[in-house]
Amino acid sequence: MRHAMDDHASFARRGAARFLIGPVAALCLAVPVLAGPGQSPEEQNEAAKVAKKVEKALGMARQAEALRHFEEEVAEYAELHAKQLAKLGSRLPADAQGTVAAQKALAHAIAAKRAEARPGDIFRPEVQPVFRRLIAEQLEGAEALDARRTVLEGNPEDDDSIPVVVRVNAEYPPGAPRSTVPPSVLLTLPPLPACLHYRFVDRDLVLVDSVAQLIVDFLPAAAPDLAIK
Repeated sequence: MRHAMDDHASFARRGAARFLIGPVAALCLAVPVLAGPGQSPEEQNEAAKVAKKVEKALGMARQAEALRHFEEEVAEYAELHAKQLAKLGSRLPADAQGTVAAQKALAHAIAAKRAEARPGDIFRPEVQPVFRRLIAEQLEGAEALDARRTVLEGNPEDDDSIPVVVRVNAEYPPGAPRSTVPPSVLLTLPPLPACLHYRFVDRDLVLVDSVAQLIVDFLPAAAPDLAIK
């Protein structure tokens, strides 16, 4: 498993490097265009175009770097999950594995290892606007009405059943409703290790360990207005 995670992290780093090469090359091209005094209107117009391209390229590089850090953080969590699950499996009798008691024991073990975890440790500040933009692109507008309906189905904030307290290391109650993340959103967001799932609680995007039923991190107000209109 470690090799797979190393390969994944290496792939993410190579991807970020490719994004970074573009902005550097664009800056090199931009310098002679932007630096000349007494430019003609045509040159000024061309300089403005180059500046926009550079700004866009730099924005893409920053996004790639933010997503790379996110992928590294979830890979690190998946490694912690696997280690604690293996330790727990060696201590539990065979007939207790896969039970509610085993789930709670795993949640307790992981939470103990992440006792200092805080909101934003995985959803870092630099990746938060990226997630909000990606989600908004799939949930805003009349054409996204069905996707918003999907998010609202089973959303704990729109149900009278067991409430969900959104807090790092809090349990996601087994009997609480679980919102469905639309396929369009899932295809847009970074993929997750098998033990983790995205969930919406009201407009918050919650990262849930689906085996331990543990809230790993969350992004407040990740979704736009979900009103059906």
